[in-house]
Amino acid sequence: MSIRVSEIASQEDRQLAFKIRRIVFCDEQGVSVEEEFDGHDDICRHYLVSVDAHCVGTARTRALDSGQIKIERVAVLGEYRGLGVGRTLMRRVMEDIGDVPMVLNAQFRTKSFYKALGFSAVGDIFDEAGIEHVRMIRNC
Repeated sequence: MSIRVSEIASQEDRQLAFKIRRIVFCDEQGVSVEEEFDGHDDICRHYLVSVDAHCVGTARTRALDSGQIKIERVAVLGEYRGLGVGRTLMRRVMEDIGDVPMVLNAQFRTKSFYKALGFSAVGDIFDEAGIEHVRMIRNC
């Protein structure tokens, strides 16, 4: 199995990433299209992960006014979860961010995944798009 992560450079790849987000967040988890596509995509850096040339995951990063980089919209198609795809994607994203503090809103059920990558939960559990989340940070 060959896992490849690349920064999105074409409109075609961006549409593939959006399709993955629609499948994972809207179809599978019931997030509304309006909430998923929040108007921030044009100011974000986007990633696409492929397994054996099949596009199976995506993520985006966004610079915040606080100086932190927020990792968002991390999604892997269901049949590719548990195979190291998400971990490989996150490691590439974190490598590109470098020594800048990182923040993300993790679905509560995925908290241990991000904890294993060096993130720590801060604050209380909160609702985002009808799903329990927890804010997590990683200081370098």
